[in-house]
Amino acid sequence: MLRARRYRVLLVFTTIFVLAFIHFARSREQTPSAWSAPPPVDRHPASFSLDPPAADQVDLQDSPPIIAPPSPPAPESLEQHFTEEVKDPATDALSDIRPSTSAEVSKPSEDASATDNETQGEPGPLQTTPGSQSQGISEVEAPWPHPHWKKVPEQYPIASEDLIRLPAGQSKALPKLQAEFKDESSADKMKRLQRLSTIKSDFEHAWTGYKTSAMGHDEVMPLRGGYRDPFNGWGATLVDSLDTLWIMGLKEEFSLAVDYIKTIDFTTSKKRDIPVFETTIRYLGGLLGAYDISGHKYNVLLEKAVELAEVLMGAFDTPNRMPTLFYKWAPLNAVQPHRGDKKAVLAELGSLSVEFTRLAQLTKEDKYYDAIARITNELDKYQDKTQFPGLWPMKVDASGCKKTPTHLEHEVPRGKSPGESPTSVLPSKAHPTRPAPTDAQSYAEFLQPRDTRSLHDDAQPAEYGGVSAQGYPNSESEYRASFEKQASDVHSDVQCHEGLTAPLSENEKYGLGALADSTYEYLPKEYMLLGGLNEQYRTMYEKVIKATRERLVFQPMIKGGRDVRFLSTVTVPKQPGRTKVAYEGDHLSCFVGGMVGIGAKLFGIEGDLDLAYKLTDACVWAYESTKTGIMPEQFSLIPCKKGEKCEWNEATYYKALDPNMEERLARAAARKEEKEKKKKAEETYEEPEPESPNSIKKSHAKRERGNWHVVATPDEDAPKKEEAVPEAVEESEEEKVPSHEEFASARIRNERLPPGVTRLVNRKYILRPEAIESVFIMFRLTGDNYWREKGWDMFEAVSKYTRTELANSVIEDVTVENPKMLDEMQSFWLAETLKYFYLLFSDPNVVNLDEYVLNTEAHPLKRPQY
Repeated sequence: MLRARRYRVLLVFTTIFVLAFIHFARSREQTPSAWSAPPPVDRHPASFSLDPPAADQVDLQDSPPIIAPPSPPAPESLEQHFTEEVKDPATDALSDIRPSTSAEVSKPSEDASATDNETQGEPGPLQTTPGSQSQGISEVEAPWPHPHWKKVPEQYPIASEDLIRLPAGQSKALPKLQAEFKDESSADKMKRLQRLSTIKSDFEHAWTGYKTSAMGHDEVMPLRGGYRDPFNGWGATLVDSLDTLWIMGLKEEFSLAVDYIKTIDFTTSKKRDIPVFETTIRYLGGLLGAYDISGHKYNVLLEKAVELAEVLMGAFDTPNRMPTLFYKWAPLNAVQPHRGDKKAVLAELGSLSVEFTRLAQLTKEDKYYDAIARITNELDKYQDKTQFPGLWPMKVDASGCKKTPTHLEHEVPRGKSPGESPTSVLPSKAHPTRPAPTDAQSYAEFLQPRDTRSLHDDAQPAEYGGVSAQGYPNSESEYRASFEKQASDVHSDVQCHEGLTAPLSENEKYGLGALADSTYEYLPKEYMLLGGLNEQYRTMYEKVIKATRERLVFQPMIKGGRDVRFLSTVTVPKQPGRTKVAYEGDHLSCFVGGMVGIGAKLFGIEGDLDLAYKLTDACVWAYESTKTGIMPEQFSLIPCKKGEKCEWNEATYYKALDPNMEERLARAAARKEEKEKKKKAEETYEEPEPESPNSIKKSHAKRERGNWHVVATPDEDAPKKEEAVPEAVEESEEEKVPSHEEFASARIRNERLPPGVTRLVNRKYILRPEAIESVFIMFRLTGDNYWREKGWDMFEAVSKYTRTELANSVIEDVTVENPKMLDEMQSFWLAETLKYFYLLFSDPNVVNLDEYVLNTEAHPLKRPQY
């Protein structure tokens, strides 16, 4: 009996123990809500260590969770999953190619806090790292981190002894550009300083708007706030505005901006490619300009310029060393052989020289100068072989590929064999090339995990919250697929060593405006930056200006007898046909006045300073001709005949507004005649005889209220047609054809055309700097106060119509009194437009043109003798 009681007590205690064990065991499991089934996604090892810990070591809070209801996968299956993936020979290299970022999570066993949290049975704090988002425990995987650029061996390297080196020797004593300025009166100085203060205030207003709403991003949205990132999200406005801050005396703001620039990571971006031209003029030029204007006191600016330049240099790694203008920087693309563009925009190809030359001067690295000198050499070879010798077409074939059937995309022009290029250039010395990698292991040898020590001490990896942009892979599965595809497409462009030529598939356009502008602008500027030691740039410029005077410059017919000049654009068709000339004015071309003025004084070209005056004053006239006092983007004009007196002629202007007058009146007369015939036919209508007794029975028709109603028995074999029923029109309501004068006057009134303008192609003002750029340069070259007065009128108009509560905005139509604002402010508003307005009223020794070269984004680069 006692023994039975003893066993019963033991059984009770055993039962209690088992129940307690089950209770405590359940308390360690995840709640049902934590295991809710997520949408299916690709798993990838970026979120995990390749050596998974034991099950009792896993902390679900601190390790990236793998969710698979109703329970997590067993450790064995997880290990097997990764073993199978990693041993795939096509993708094994990804463990090296994938950059090591802070988004990758360490082993839970290495995290002491993880163990503590697990022991206590309580969830630990959610860990947030750069490149990831806090989205709770139900997240399936950490966001896929964007890869980082890493320097790789070149496909088409240049031996050190073959580098084109910076010209050596003492700089030449070049002619002075700036005029001798007289002492100003106290009244003039007070007025100038007041205007200077107003311009500075406008800059501070826009800069503050950018700082508060878009700091670190490319552009502020000036109406609703927020930002846009069209230039890789590295802070284009920030970098572009640096030297303006310094020039305006905003030294504290400059210092804060420099501190922010230390954190920019140029080795990664949310865009899959880098626009080489825009990045060079805005970012590289901005860093170098700020470094020079601040007296080389901020070494980080040069360091960041080198960091960026090293990324950009990969774009020049092509068979003929012509850069690919949209460089795919990511590791999988960087190791692929690539070539220059088949349809390269001239301005983008030829406008890299000033920035890379200055970088070579500051770093003593000839490779930067070599990169752009090879482009110059090819432009030089091609200059006399174009349809318009002295000028280059706005688009060129920079691929260097022979026109063999394997490369042809379009029909070969008549009279040309498939292997013949119309402007072929003998290939330069072939550069040694090594075989392209053909297996994943080769790529693994090319690329090592990213070393964060390559960044500046204060740099931070760019963080985009795992959001894919511009089609970049947002998971490792996509990354692997991209890798496998590109690895299979590797090829060597062994035939692509030629120079520049015209694209086969397009008509050739010639002009100095959009798509061409800064290639021409950089010829005299590069000559100055090299201290006059390379005569190549002088020779090329002299050919350009000669062809421009002969082929492009024209005098428009405008009221008031103002003697101004604009530039035309010429299109030469590929197939034999008539060459077309567009006589237009456009805001972008307004830089030419300043360029021609500099060239006139620098190279002593007689008569060109007068031409520069007329070209610049043409843009001033365009500003003065609209309702807002602002020049439109693009408009058409009437040219006067060369060598003849150019006077206003109303009849000629009206004819240009109504060029098809005779055809228009003839069409109107024909319509009127047709109506009269129809009306007469209705009044004398006779019933037609049926073709046969069986086809149509007798029809009856009668006129009721001006309409015809036909009653007939249809022929079932004939198709049915609905007759148009003309409406009755009163004679007084009939179409009135405007006369020639009425038509032209209506166009002027309705389209708000300034006298002399025949069509407004684009009515916008996008905060462009080119007109005030030439006004500023002409003032510095001549000392004529005319340019300051005109510049002030331009500033007042622009400030009035573009200012918003936050910054300044693009306007849609410069011809109306209250133009609509568009939510956009490009970085050149602070980098160029306001800087040129400010420099116009500054002391002439501020950014002296005899000491600095201004790049096409207005960044001041020191000339070598200084």
